Amino acid sequence: MKKTALNILCVLTLCIFILIFLQDKVQIFSLEKLNGVYKPNEKVELTLDNLYNGSYQNSLETDLRFDFGFRELLIRFYNQYLWDFYHKSSNYTVMVGKDNWLYGRDEIVNYYQSAMYQYTKDRDAMKRQFDLEAQRMFKVQNILQEYDIFLFVSLLPAKTFVFSEYLPENPSLSLPPFHGFQYYPGVFDSLGVNYINIEQIFENEKGKTDYQLFPKSGKHWTNVASAHAFDTILRFVEENGDMNLNNYTIGEPFECDPIYPDNDYELLLNLLRPIKGNKYYNAKILVEHDEAAIKPKFIIIGDSFFWNINKIIPLKRIFSNYSYWYYNSTINFDPNHSHTSDVDILEEIFSSKIIDLSYSPEQLYVFSNNFLPKALLYLTHEDSEIDSVLNTVSKEELFANPEKHFPDLAADGIPTSRNSRIQTIMNKNH
Repeated sequence: MKKTALNILCVLTLCIFILIFLQDKVQIFSLEKLNGVYKPNEKVELTLDNLYNGSYQNSLETDLRFDFGFRELLIRFYNQYLWDFYHKSSNYTVMVGKDNWLYGRDEIVNYYQSAMYQYTKDRDAMKRQFDLEAQRMFKVQNILQEYDIFLFVSLLPAKTFVFSEYLPENPSLSLPPFHGFQYYPGVFDSLGVNYINIEQIFENEKGKTDYQLFPKSGKHWTNVASAHAFDTILRFVEENGDMNLNNYTIGEPFECDPIYPDNDYELLLNLLRPIKGNKYYNAKILVEHDEAAIKPKFIIIGDSFFWNINKIIPLKRIFSNYSYWYYNSTINFDPNHSHTSDVDILEEIFSSKIIDLSYSPEQLYVFSNNFLPKALLYLTHEDSEIDSVLNTVSKEELFANPEKHFPDLAADGIPTSRNSRIQTIMNKNH
């Protein structure tokens, strides 16, 4: 009897290994892919040298560890076990707070300490950089105002600050906190910079809305909250930019299945089943056509909070064209361009009516991602002057710090010189 049981166990074990092998090679079952970044293992070719020095064996071992049949299912099973029994996340980037609220590790570091320390440990140096960016913003804003282009800043909210009561305990971060979103408003006010503080609005509205401001299971504002926030931004543009845009109404929120990115953190946990108790909402958006309204071109430069806005609001009914310069790098929703390195910055600026620098607290330490210094440089100096300097320094160095090579840009007040190509572009556009 004992021998029979042992034989059955051996056969079952062999069948399991054969099934795993077949799943790996021919994908017998279609399994949902894991969420998150996956870097494929670089396989080493079998040669006598690679076999002798062990690199082939190491590559094969890594490949077997990270690429085998039913890997996705087994990882989800293990993650569900961690969640159900220990209330833990196996994903390093996602931390579990109170009452099943999920937060990003980097966001938590920024809350308890500051994302500033990724760039400098000198608070005074960071303040000087903030002051410099604010000065650049003030100068570019006023230059563009001469040409009836409205440039402004949206200070976006962060889940960690609006709902700090659900945060996990401080993970032993000891450096003193310094937050850009608390520093910038005072500087902007002193200079007269166009900005809207959505972070402050969210903190004031917390607990007063019939919709969620942030989801328990995601990083960004909820889709419905983004619609209300963008409505506020458009009304700010109308009032301060002296223009009339098509507005929209937001219907009553209704419960629905999760709409990405409302559950982006939960997806990174790669669980077998959804977290219990999480609710998601959507709302109908109706754009009100106004015969007197204009439909301008709109450029938004900033971080990932715009994805929600684009998902829920029919922006093509409000703007003739719009493009999203993600961290002033990749360009989205523009059929003619895919990266900011490929565009003529003056052509893009002067074909637009509204430009929004839109950043959440964690990203303010790289505010504008060099859009402002580059724009200021090209607005005030001839292309030939800039090309001459680029013969001796890299674009990265020049666009990060044009004041070093063009000292007139560091002076107080608005530069008076203008790139002669501006008028050519204006004439072409009109």
